[in-house]
Amino acid sequence: MSAKSKSVGVIGAPFSKGQPRGGVEKGPSALRKAGLLEKLQEQECDVKDYGDLSFADVPNDIPFGIVKNPRTVGKATEELASVVAEVQKSGRVSVVMGGDHSCILKTLGIKYFSMTEVDRLGIGKVMEDALAHLLGRKKRPIHLSFDVDGLDPSITPATGTPVVGGLSHREGIYITEEIYKTGLLSGLDIMEVNPVLGKTPEEVTRTVNTAVAVTLACFGVAREGNHDPKKDYLSPPK
Repeated sequence: MSAKSKSVGVIGAPFSKGQPRGGVEKGPSALRKAGLLEKLQEQECDVKDYGDLSFADVPNDIPFGIVKNPRTVGKATEELASVVAEVQKSGRVSVVMGGDHSCILKTLGIKYFSMTEVDRLGIGKVMEDALAHLLGRKKRPIHLSFDVDGLDPSITPATGTPVVGGLSHREGIYITEEIYKTGLLSGLDIMEVNPVLGKTPEEVTRTVNTAVAVTLACFGVAREGNHDPKKDYLSPPK
């Protein structure tokens, strides 16, 4: 990974107004208490903490169709985008801890893979095809927006829309490991950690620990059993 991507700017986005379930605003605090920033520093990342943003409600924010609090969400998105731009202009990778995914900017024309395709192709082929689509013609910065309720609820139960049959822990980590290997990560959103929705403290801990593991893999933390390809393990230490 490049020196740039070892410099990290962490932003807390305690926002929950884009969906009906409260509690997701407590996600950034849970990730901080789990030691995410300290673990990034242990990975030799230069970490700057930009703190938690404060999002004001827009009065009389009438729904627009099925969109909840559209003006509040729009204002929060603008505020978050401004800070993310500031972080990235300073040469740091932005790490946004959420928080509701509605405050993350969405784009059209996304290539996607269903879970049926993940099962049929395997996560290795899915990532190979996805990165070829993104980087085949031109190397470009990658902004990874990772919603933890895309993972199976057996590993992330404390989230807003858990769906049985989601990505496994190994598949989630593999995705972020492959992103790390490109050396092109410019931004990471780790979203939808909701401590209030855990039925037990253990469920909250399991969800937060998974979110931390996914984040750390983006910055080069290898799973146990992975070997450094540059190290000769057959030669005895001198």
